Amino acid sequence: MSEQLTYKHELLLLNLLLTGDTPMVSKVKPKMTKAACQPLVEKGLIKLEKKGAASHLVLEDKAWYWMTERFQSEDFKIEINPRFTTAIPIFQVLLMRLGQYMRTNDVPLVDFLAPSASSSDTPTEGQTSNASLKEKIREAYASITQNSPDFRAKLSQIHQYLGNFSPETINNTLCSMQQTGEVSLSPMEDPQEIGPEDEQAAIDLGGGDKRYFAYIK
Repeated sequence: MSEQLTYKHELLLLNLLLTGDTPMVSKVKPKMTKAACQPLVEKGLIKLEKKGAASHLVLEDKAWYWMTERFQSEDFKIEINPRFTTAIPIFQVLLMRLGQYMRTNDVPLVDFLAPSASSSDTPTEGQTSNASLKEKIREAYASITQNSPDFRAKLSQIHQYLGNFSPETINNTLCSMQQTGEVSLSPMEDPQEIGPEDEQAAIDLGGGDKRYFAYIK
């Protein structure tokens, strides 16, 4: 039976997501033994990878979706012991990333902190035109690929970025964009690399011809 994750597990996961590091087990923050990391491995959120004589923690794609669901959960909270100083630099990075996101996307602080703000204020598929959703897909693609040339974005990543829209709505818009030449949808070359989140986000063009990536020129 898989163990429940503790606040230390969640803090470690958040640190890895923010930094992109693949630290040795002996140098993870917060400090944790190889055995203590096992619940994260069992849930498919990280893997232990041998590099030389040391074991390193490597994030799995599932970690992004798992943490997204945690943030969006109504009962989300992270309990931290006041004496647990390792959390301070982690949240410093988080706040810096938040500031960068707000500057890049011109998001006012009130959108995060205003008491009157609610989920109903967030545009959803019922409030967004098809043209607006296309633009949001382009924004998601640019953010995921960082405008790198000839770089594809996983459909699962686009779904994650556009969490306020249903997968069906996103994929229908992507299919429409492919028909007009705005998007190129491509398959996964190596079936062994297809994860459950990829399968869930895939677009089936018929006869089992599934597409897992989007490319926008």
